[in-house]
Amino acid sequence: MDPLLHELLIATGLVSATVVVHLVGLDVLQLTLRWHLRRLTGWVHLDRMVVPVGIVLGLFIVHGAEIWLYALVYWQGHVAKSLEAALVASIETYSTLGAGGGFPPGWRVVGALESINGMLLIGWSTAFLFAILRHLMWEDEADGALPRGAIARRRGNRKA
Repeated sequence: MDPLLHELLIATGLVSATVVVHLVGLDVLQLTLRWHLRRLTGWVHLDRMVVPVGIVLGLFIVHGAEIWLYALVYWQGHVAKSLEAALVASIETYSTLGAGGGFPPGWRVVGALESINGMLLIGWSTAFLFAILRHLMWEDEADGALPRGAIARRRGNRKA
């Protein structure tokens, strides 16, 4: 098989897998948040801190799973000498810190596409975080999947 085609197939599989992981991860985060808001908001008075911290930690777990997926492929493909080296290479590439420049021939395209993939998934997470927090912290919009204004700071007797 042509080496470039082989790299593109590996990269396509990894991008597809990480998009599925991301979709499932965001769905689990939203379901967990909905459960929290229905069951605990009445007596947990730290929601303005707990909810954002919980979402950010959840996003770190999702991105961590995606980074580990790439790292395991790099390790199994003998791109790195150890699992730790594969993990560091994946973190640097996914976050665009290293932008995939240190990969050997046969893996450079995979590394470059991991950088693009990571950038897109991080952007998606940022949009998700902003949308959820905007939805929960301001009371001026119609009802949706999560209760609007659930952790909004109440001012006077203003109604939603």
